Amino acid sequence: MPNQHKFFQRNDLGDGFYTENTILKSNDYQPKVLIIGTYNPDWAWNPSDFFYGRGMYMWPIMANLFIHNRNQLYHPRNINNDEPTLQEVHEICKKGRISFADIIKGLKPNIPYNINNNSHQVIVNNQFCWCNYKDSQLDYLGNENWLDDNVKAISDYIINTPTLNHVYFTYKSGTWVVEKKNEIIQSVKLNRNDVDFQSIFTPSGQGFGKNLPNTLDNKCWSITHCWIWNDLNNPVQIQKKDYGHLDHNWLRACGVDPNNF
Repeated sequence: MPNQHKFFQRNDLGDGFYTENTILKSNDYQPKVLIIGTYNPDWAWNPSDFFYGRGMYMWPIMANLFIHNRNQLYHPRNINNDEPTLQEVHEICKKGRISFADIIKGLKPNIPYNINNNSHQVIVNNQFCWCNYKDSQLDYLGNENWLDDNVKAISDYIINTPTLNHVYFTYKSGTWVVEKKNEIIQSVKLNRNDVDFQSIFTPSGQGFGKNLPNTLDNKCWSITHCWIWNDLNNPVQIQKKDYGHLDHNWLRACGVDPNNF
């Protein structure tokens, strides 16, 4: 359905991967890390083949970390650039024991919508034009009480997965989506005190230059540096308020040398 998450309930992702309530699960491992985003719509023009699948820096960064162990790739993964391949994406997930989830399941069932595949637009409730992937549009939809959130399923998953110790949100702004983020954190902390929550700079690269300095040679490598070294001691200093960093012990256990980035 076009008003639902593209990976809501899927058992056809291959390599033992499947999803429940927009949460990526695997038959091969119990996750140590959960990365949480906002939404991946099931629109006909959405080319994503996996979480963060197209047009973002997520997978070039992850491939540099978990496959190359150095800054090598720097272009977003998209329909014209299949680096890393989907098979390599799966291998990265397994090596890092990574899971993914999104805050939003889709529009609430009672909210009417009309979809125009030619203009790439969804008219929601006969009044709002939903025409991009930006969190600002999700915030509007959420504040109008039109979105079906995934807070309980994600919270329960974290609480009931004892191997999971690190949760990273790939956003930190927007009133509605941040409210849902905080609900997850509060719910988990009532039950577990051994889970670390951090926000990392968006792998979309939105706001780069204005909100994140070009510390290295290009956007991809600068975002990587922020993910690993924000607010830590490094010759190339990076201090972005309210952002965290990836756990170095986890990276090293996976064969990643943080000093290479």
